[in-house]
Amino acid sequence: MELQKDLKLTPAGDLALAPEGDVIITDSIAQAIRIRLRWFLGEWAFNPELGLPFFEEILKKNVSITYAEQLITEQILEVAGVSKVDSIDISVDRAKRVMSVSFLASTVEGIITEEVSINA
Repeated sequence: MELQKDLKLTPAGDLALAPEGDVIITDSIAQAIRIRLRWFLGEWAFNPELGLPFFEEILKKNVSITYAEQLITEQILEVAGVSKVDSIDISVDRAKRVMSVSFLASTVEGIITEEVSINA
């Protein structure tokens, strides 16, 4: 299994640059997961079938947290190098329109613990 190369991003999602101003290439599984979890379904013009159905399924009124966890877990498992999602926790601040996803995943790089904030 080959990990995908990508431009390195900061945790906030901005392009990370080396001190001399060059872009940095990475094959970080943690970054790949963060990117995947921040994709809204239909958002990427080159493949609108990618992404999570936030507006359609996850952020709607009276959604089942278990169902949301299932959808998010499936996305994490799609990332190359991830073998298992050990735990996941979702919290939603409806007033601020922010969802936080904390997870623990087993990968070929070891255990990854992350928290990703998604702004709607």
